[in-house]
Parts: sequence; structure tokens; C-alpha cells
Amino acid sequence: MIPVHGDQQVDDPWEAIEACYTAGWTDGLPVVPPTEPLVAAMLAGGVWAADEVLLDDPWRGMAVTARKAAVNAVMAGCLPEYFPVVGAALQAMSAPEFALHAVAASTGGAAVLVAVNGPIREGIGIHYKENLFGPGFRPNATIGRTVRLVLRNCLAAIPGALDKSTQGWPGKYAVCFAEDEATCPWEPFHVSRGYEPSQSTVTIMAAESGHNIVNHASSEVSELLGTFADAMAAFGSLSSGRSLIVFAPEHARKISASGWSRSQVQGYLFEHSARSFADVKRGGKVEPGGFVEGFDPVWWMRSDPTVHPGDEDILVRRGTGPDDIALMVGGGDAGGHSAFFPTWSRDRSVPLVTQEIIIP
Repeated sequence: MIPVHGDQQVDDPWEAIEACYTAGWTDGLPVVPPTEPLVAAMLAGGVWAADEVLLDDPWRGMAVTARKAAVNAVMAGCLPEYFPVVGAALQAMSAPEFALHAVAASTGGAAVLVAVNGPIREGIGIHYKENLFGPGFRPNATIGRTVRLVLRNCLAAIPGALDKSTQGWPGKYAVCFAEDEATCPWEPFHVSRGYEPSQSTVTIMAAESGHNIVNHASSEVSELLGTFADAMAAFGSLSSGRSLIVFAPEHARKISASGWSRSQVQGYLFEHSARSFADVKRGGKVEPGGFVEGFDPVWWMRSDPTVHPGDEDILVRRGTGPDDIALMVGGGDAGGHSAFFPTWSRDRSVPLVTQEIIIP
């Protein structure tokens, strides 16, 4: 007998899956019925007691315990050895600066992107090569999916109820990947954030859908990076929010050959991902408001939308400084296709948050 909901028990596994649909526990895809032995095994894969809180949403007075996380990890198809990554991702989502309630409820349609660094990548096989953001890899798919199921089943982020995404994007099913640290021209991303190479981490981001950045021909690094800067300054996603660039290995090797440091690349991208204030106004990106330049990092978004003399000479950049641009590496060894992920929201948005993964 398979217990699936309260005292309800069924004999047939397909009936159990259907019962999970009836209970409203799925993201639209079938889930693994969370039997007690499976949940216990999942909990044993982590370092937390069953009643320990991993994720807290003070806005709504809701919390996610390790047991609840384990139930959703089972339903998503995780193996117990994935649970330390799941738990760390949920802990990162509790950071007050991440503003989880706004991320989950906004019309902007953010997905919680999960990027993994450190030895655990190889230890549990989190993929970082071909089809990096696509299907086919169990750790990537199920870890990312657990985050979505927790939001739905534990925090009521249900489309049309709390989740008010105007359109959303497929990353809201799952978006989890590892960095290709060996191909990175610099120290791995988590090391750039103060961690040791021997530590494993997750970094979370409230991400809009990724933009494919195509450039096969540029031999000069400034030309190559100019392609990225142009996409970052496109009206469709221009804001003062943070950015994540995931360089494909082909692009990463060109940058490595140039000798440019991480900070040089960040500085170039920030300097060149710019539009004139006049163009921004003509493009309808300025909303009437009372802010003035110098008062707020997003002064230009809440300003007089009328084009005035001198507006052509004022530059509006993506982000508020070079450090707002996070750089990682991943993807297949061949192909000049990289990715740019803007942070959710039309203005400042929330930061990327990095959390250490504790392995039993």
C-alpha cells in the first residue's frame, strides 16, 4: 500500500501519481509519490533534523522544514545525495535581501536559478557541459525542480493565486547547473566570493529568461564583449538590476588568451552596456515619478519622461557598477553561444546569494 495523502492509500503506483495530481502537488508533470521510506532516506542524505527550518518567509509567516523539503525532493525525483544542495539553496532563499515573497509573487516571472560550484559538482554529477540549460541530466533537473515544488507546495506560490507571473518561462520548472571551473579564465565563481576551492556552494538568482549571445567571428576581446554589452543594454531588459553572464568555453578561451582579468571584463561590460537617457525616454523605459539624479540608484526610471536638452549626453547603464555583473563559464566546448540572464524586476531587483553546501 502506498500512502499519498492523509489516510489515503492505494495499491497501484499510477493511482498514487494521479492522487498527487488530485492533491495539487505537481508542477504539471508527474511526481514520485512521497512514501515514508523515501522521505526518511532523503532526510538522511542531509545534515538537518526533520523539524529544522531551512526556508523562512516572514512576509507570510510560512516556513519550510527539512522534512517538507525532503518530501518535495522525493516528488521531484532527487536522490538522497542531492539533498545537501537542495537544503543549501533553500537556506540561500531565506536571505532577507533576496526578498523571496516579491520574487515569487511578481508579474515579472522570475525563476530561482541555482548555480553550483566546488567538489560536489563531480561528486553527484551536476552537469556543466553541452545543453547546459536544457534537459537530460537528473541532478540538474531534479534539484531545480525541487525548488519550484517547495515554492508551490510549501509557500503557496501557485499560478493565478500567489504567483502572478504575466507569462513566466520554462526555467520556472527547473534551472540548475554547475560551473565549468576548469575552463574558467579566472578563479571559480565561488572563490571570487571568498570561499575556498575545497568548499562547495550554491548561488541563487531571481532570473529572467536567458538571452542567447551569438558571436563566432570576433578575434578581439573588446569586439566579443561588445556583443554582450549590446544585448545587456537592449530596451527589453535594460534596468539597474544585476546580471549573470555564463560564457561558453569557446568565448571563455578567447577571453583567457587576451589576459583580461575578471574585473576588466566586468568593467568593460558595465561601461559599454549603456544607452543615452534620451533614447531610454524615447523607448518608454522611464516612468513618471519624483526621483532625481543622485537621489536613488534607479533615478532614471522614476523621472520626467520628456526628452530635455542634455539628455543625449547622459548615459544609462545596466546595473549600478561593475560588481553587479556576475561571470561564470559553462556549456559545450564547441560553439560561440553564451548566455546573459538579467535579474527579475524592471529596476534594482535582488542580489545573487551564495550559500555553502554542507555534506554529511
